[in-house]
Amino acid sequence: MNNRLMDALGEWNSQFIRELKGRLTRRNVTLSVGLSIIGQLFIFLTLISQLPGYENPSQPYCLYQEKSFCAVHWIGWWENLNRVFYWTLPLVLVSGGVYLLIADLAQEERRGTLDFIRVSPQSSQSILIGKLLGVPVLLYLAVAVALPSYAATAMMGQIPLVEVLSFYVFLAAFCGLFYSAAVLFALVGGHQAFVGAGITLGILWVLMSMEWYTTSGDFAGNGYGIKARSHPWFTSILNSEDLFTLRLFVLVICVALTYWIWQGFHRRFHNPAATMLTKKQSYSLVFCINIIFLGGLVAFVGNSSLIAELMYNRHFIPTLNLWLFLGLIAALSPPRQTLLDWARYAHQAKGRSVLQDLIWGEKSPAPVAIAICATIAALVYIPWVLFLTIEMGSKLQAIAAVGFYVILASIYAVLAQIMLLINSKQRVLWATGVVAAAIGVPLLTLALLGGGPTAIPELYLFSILSLSGLEYATATPIFMAFLWHLAILAGLSLKLRQQLNRAGESATKALLMGRKVS
Repeated sequence: MNNRLMDALGEWNSQFIRELKGRLTRRNVTLSVGLSIIGQLFIFLTLISQLPGYENPSQPYCLYQEKSFCAVHWIGWWENLNRVFYWTLPLVLVSGGVYLLIADLAQEERRGTLDFIRVSPQSSQSILIGKLLGVPVLLYLAVAVALPSYAATAMMGQIPLVEVLSFYVFLAAFCGLFYSAAVLFALVGGHQAFVGAGITLGILWVLMSMEWYTTSGDFAGNGYGIKARSHPWFTSILNSEDLFTLRLFVLVICVALTYWIWQGFHRRFHNPAATMLTKKQSYSLVFCINIIFLGGLVAFVGNSSLIAELMYNRHFIPTLNLWLFLGLIAALSPPRQTLLDWARYAHQAKGRSVLQDLIWGEKSPAPVAIAICATIAALVYIPWVLFLTIEMGSKLQAIAAVGFYVILASIYAVLAQIMLLINSKQRVLWATGVVAAAIGVPLLTLALLGGGPTAIPELYLFSILSLSGLEYATATPIFMAFLWHLAILAGLSLKLRQQLNRAGESATKALLMGRKVS
């Protein structure tokens, strides 16, 4: 790379140049290009071996056979070859890039150079862009060498050009999303590169294996041989027959999620003690994500033929929201020392100011904000429930389920906050374990008992599957379970308040009362 180009890139982003200088050596470039070419040859030779010949004429690509002659279905063969590239390129590029980014930041942390980067005059966005573009540059090179093969196989397989171009955009969007998440994961202490890459690989595999991309089993069809399963979203129809629209939708979702991840990176990069999101941002995030979820449910309003499908998938959105709230607990919980300082000086404010601080403050405990987030999610769905073409009893059950989920999210938030206040270096593991036990023990109990919601609906009310229990439980057990949930939340909140009051004591008062100073 000539000096003039390097100088121009250095003026645009010095972090990017720093990453390139350590990676774009002749040996690394040759190895990257060579492995890409070898991989492509392996894929071609594997698919060529499946073509019919004189010794094995009865291959799947044989349209018809006359004596020893077989008419090859070339379009189907090129489609399958293209499908291999469609799967291989994203999985290698995204999961490999995630591994490299986490490993790079972990190495920077060990060497102490990450603190040097933090105090540099560059903005956090410039540093992030430099990392995202520079660290996986050899992967970019290897995939760039393979992209012409993907385009050529798509052209030979008569796949529309717009779908090929949308694949490139789709690939870039997924890289931006997962790479940004990898950098944030490393900044909050996740230095296990293999773990991050494995999680990414699993998530990406699931996303690409969704029914939108299920193969039809024959070669005739719509480009990639994909089933036309429609998924309504508000007034739009998302299906595999129009992959461009589908990928545009995925692109918008990726851009929105990447924006929120960048917000967390911006906050944590220059101040490692800051929370990943402000509480105000968390309210907006929950509202935006649940509006996206709601878009897939609007079609059920007034359509009684889809109610059975809705009831079959009724746990999908609550489960996604549960994971969202667990993530927000981690994103909104300040470090222990910050909580101790807040508890020590919060009493100086008036009662209303303390409440405002619990709702908006960045240094205050997270449970109130989590409860508000759960309430926001509930308020998004309650109007939709009321418009459903189902009996009023079923509507009340759905609204009651929303109430149970709000209380459960608040209980998990208070539990996590209590454990994060303990004086232990492993308090994050303790908080994770206790919340996991609070979710898993009721489910394990139900599994050991072996009874379904029709047999023991009352026990289902105390788990994250409360909606199943509400279908079969009578009014009295539902009311008692609701009171029990409130009692548990009140008891845990009282315990948290006592912890905060004790943490807020001055060192002198704690010593006079014979307590250990935090």
